[in-house]
Amino acid sequence: MRKLTIRERVLLLLLAVIALVSGYVLLFYLPTTQRLESLNVQIAQAQELATQLDARLANQQQMEKTLQQLSDQGAQVPYMPAYDNLQAVMVELHTILAGCQEYSLSFQNEQGEDHVFYRHVSIPFTCSSYEQAREVLRQLHDSDPRGLLGDIQLLQQENGTVRVSAAMTFFEYCTTQSTQNAEAIEPY
Repeated sequence: MRKLTIRERVLLLLLAVIALVSGYVLLFYLPTTQRLESLNVQIAQAQELATQLDARLANQQQMEKTLQQLSDQGAQVPYMPAYDNLQAVMVELHTILAGCQEYSLSFQNEQGEDHVFYRHVSIPFTCSSYEQAREVLRQLHDSDPRGLLGDIQLLQQENGTVRVSAAMTFFEYCTTQSTQNAEAIEPY
């Protein structure tokens, strides 16, 4: 066996140093860096979730405070009816619109998220005067099944009657058990 020259020894030493550095980078540095990046992403997501939950908690506490103030003042706190309140909504709408010359109700498919379902109703009706139309709209706004009145259009016709087109959205609360039933119910 022959003796290695200085040049060969230097090259072997250089190769060993390169192998050690490459091994360190591949086996320790890169996995550690990737793990740190993954942990930083998880920390950022956790902080964002904590911020969202803090905002929701503050909102809930404000709502509870408002409800407490209303009950302390003796005011009746409105409630959200249970899911599938369609019959009560229709009775209330027919009662309010009974004095109109003509009216129709057009219900759209119900939609929902996070246990709250909402129904959109188109309500075109004709009244004998502007004051009567205004009173009907006020009654719709103040009706017991709480809803959001919007998209109101009034048009006075040639014969003096007032044609009103309005849209109303009614909200209903659905428990987890009834949510499963609600998904199985055919839309109207």
